[in-house]
Amino acid sequence: MDELTRFARTLVERLGARPEGVHRPVSVAALRREILPYRAERRALGLTSVEDYETILLRLVAEERGLVRTIPAAAAERCREVLSQPNPDLGVLEEIADSMIQVTSLAAAPTVLDQQPRSDNPEPKREEVAAPPLPSDGAELCRHCRHSLPGGRLVVFCPWCGGRVIPLACRRCGAEFESGWRYCVSCGAEVSDPHPSG
Repeated sequence: MDELTRFARTLVERLGARPEGVHRPVSVAALRREILPYRAERRALGLTSVEDYETILLRLVAEERGLVRTIPAAAAERCREVLSQPNPDLGVLEEIADSMIQVTSLAAAPTVLDQQPRSDNPEPKREEVAAPPLPSDGAELCRHCRHSLPGGRLVVFCPWCGGRVIPLACRRCGAEFESGWRYCVSCGAEVSDPHPSG
């Protein structure tokens, strides 16, 4: 397993252990300080230096391989620009500390599948419906029905089941909120759904 994949899978495991869940957006600063700090996680990540850690984090935030979605998109573009330099300026992580990343189904699915209990009986029960296979072209999956989502555009609602693909997150604290709410239940900030369904 390469370093970027290991980093993303470890991030998914740490987020999955939190009550907010895997798909809640988190800030780059929170990831570095609380969720996946280098000092506490360097063995799990298989890294030997802070520079390696920050370079891989920069690649993740740059949306390499589509493992996360970065909000705003300009932060991902900034990381890609820095990574294209012969000597990337890792200080950019401080510059984009308030930017949010959200794990995509592409990163979460392998970890979730690995953690599902194995059965002695490989045949699914009659009432179970097998999940659609993971797409080979790297397409993102709906987190509700697991169908492939259209690429090359912003997808807010799944065209197959109508479920919201992008959870709503408070800009101040990052807490997830429901469409129609006027205030964040965690910090009290005023919130609004930029893509209401009705």
